[in-house]
Amino acid sequence: MLRFNHVDGEAYGRGRVEEFIGDLKSLEALSQALVEGSAAAAKVVFTVSPSSTTKPATLAQAGNGAIITGRPDDIGVVQVGKTADFSTAYQMVGTLSQRLSEAFLILNVRQSERTTAEEVRMTQMELERQLGGLFSLLTVEFLVPYLNRKLSVAQKTGEIPRLPKGDIVRPTIVAGINALGRGQDRESLAQFLTVVAQTMGPEAIQQYINPDELIKRLAAAQGIDVLNLVKSMQEIQQEQQQAMAQQQQMLAQEQQPQMAAVDQKREQAEAQMMQQQQQTPQPPIQ
Repeated sequence: MLRFNHVDGEAYGRGRVEEFIGDLKSLEALSQALVEGSAAAAKVVFTVSPSSTTKPATLAQAGNGAIITGRPDDIGVVQVGKTADFSTAYQMVGTLSQRLSEAFLILNVRQSERTTAEEVRMTQMELERQLGGLFSLLTVEFLVPYLNRKLSVAQKTGEIPRLPKGDIVRPTIVAGINALGRGQDRESLAQFLTVVAQTMGPEAIQQYINPDELIKRLAAAQGIDVLNLVKSMQEIQQEQQQAMAQQQQMLAQEQQPQMAAVDQKREQAEAQMMQQQQQTPQPPIQ
């Protein structure tokens, strides 16, 4: 049986609504009373004294800004006079709404000009912590059996191949307490990098932190499989070697005209030297 909360000594579970049924009923009754009272207070009814010279029909037919004969004391307006009672009920509605919002983990960020991103982030982290504890029971008792059943049906119908027996392939929980732990690891790692950068400078991260391991840990904290997604160190080294080879080839191509000019000058110098040697008279042989 799917349950939300487990109570020791009972053969059934209790839902979240059942625990706060009193507040929900009180909030519903107060909200209905406020709506009905507001409708009654919004109704406008005029009263005319029986001895007044002003006729009710004349008052009803008078338009905005019209002038009629009568005394203001003979005409009145029916008022509810329950402002204090409505204020008390409204305050109680706010109290119950706040209590139910906290019970059902509704994200409530303080609305002000000084609300910072850090305050919003801390509120989200608190909500994640509470959700991690509340949904762990549902994850274990509902999600894993449901997934196992779906895998079994899919294997029998041939939609997916048969999985190897044993614990080689098994579902992994990525919600509840397990997801909460990964979230804390991610926050701790990010805080560690921030402290290192602030105390030792950004260059310390490049000098002392292994980027390959950092990326893998961040992916694990997010529940992401890095297979065929993150490049290995061998692939990065191969790409660097290829880039260096391409750079050297480009440099060689750029220097090729200069080298050709140097060779041409050398050949010309050698040709001139040979001509000079040929033109120089040889001494007679004794």
